[in-house]
Amino acid sequence: MRRGGFASREAARAALRRAQGLDTAERDPAAWTVTEWLQHWLDTRTRLRPRTRNGYAEHIDRYLTPHLGGALLSELTPGLVQQAFDAISYHTTPTGDRLSPATVQRVRATLRAALNTAVRERLLPSNPARGLRLEPGTGARPVVWTDQAVAEWRHGGVRPAVAVWTKEQTRQFLDFASDHRLYALFHLVALTGLRRGEVVGLRWEDVDLVKGTVRVARQLQSNRGGLVELAPKSAASRRMVALDHTTTGVLRRHQWRQQQEAQARGQEWDPREFVFTGARGGPLAPERLSRLFRKLNDESGLPPVRLHDLRHGAATLALAAGVELKVVQAMLGHASIVLTADTYASVLPEVAREATERTAWLVLRDSGRVRRCARARRGRRVLDSAWTHPGPISTNSRLS
Repeated sequence: MRRGGFASREAARAALRRAQGLDTAERDPAAWTVTEWLQHWLDTRTRLRPRTRNGYAEHIDRYLTPHLGGALLSELTPGLVQQAFDAISYHTTPTGDRLSPATVQRVRATLRAALNTAVRERLLPSNPARGLRLEPGTGARPVVWTDQAVAEWRHGGVRPAVAVWTKEQTRQFLDFASDHRLYALFHLVALTGLRRGEVVGLRWEDVDLVKGTVRVARQLQSNRGGLVELAPKSAASRRMVALDHTTTGVLRRHQWRQQQEAQARGQEWDPREFVFTGARGGPLAPERLSRLFRKLNDESGLPPVRLHDLRHGAATLALAAGVELKVVQAMLGHASIVLTADTYASVLPEVAREATERTAWLVLRDSGRVRRCARARRGRRVLDSAWTHPGPISTNSRLS
């Protein structure tokens, strides 16, 4: 395992030498091509996390260089950049779909950051990537796999961009995976919403099975065939997550089984005490974990979700259980409650409706009004269904 954004210390030094050579060279500012500048900009950003660096490199290689790379940096204009992004917007993904507006916005953000540096170094008078006309890049919001959504997926392959299981579906998956050696990992993510990199980075020193807590102190990311240990994503991501009694028991059993594996392996067992490991005790690569989860999902027969969607599902189930939004924010490690509310806006109305029903029941249960109101609501639903449902009344919209 390596630390930092480079494969080795020598690779980092080589990048620094290249950067210093470019900075000190007596080069005509007008001679930079866009490709040269973008590569120089990326090489000189030596403190990037591996996933961030790889994302920037992909944007440069796949989108920016083909459309802008041959142009001189000094000749970039807003019109030229707009023309390039009009073309980028029509790129297709490996599945044949057009790039999402959110992806196009991220590519623009990469270019804008690189050109902001060029402005600071007085290679450009202003940033031509500002003020582009692009589709809003709002990301897909989680939706619940209702009965109707499942039927549409089974019959026509229609699936939401981001979908979460209902509590019944989550329970079915956990039952299906209960004999898997990494069952405790899936259980933990499904109930606490830990990120993929956070859960594979857990060590036993971070787990307090007496107090029932997990401390998120690091994450693992893949980089050039190895794993890099990094600090959590943000200050808010460095957090203490409470565990329920069932999850604590699941982790105790997992620890006991792991100790049996370690004794059987002897000297072959990795001594770093990761909570979730490969067959010899070494840490799990995040991508390997995603592939494993996808395979289990397929075998279970349940509608498809990503491993990251278990995190969304944990938040959705917590909100449906009446947990306050602020508590869910802390559990997920979001820096802002606005982010939490925005991400789960699609499920909050149904959650709020259930909360108001519970509140009304608590306040009015002794007055008899609840029973009368409930009978009236049932009567209205029957009348309404006569107009809107020729057959049985659908309950697909109910959040589970």
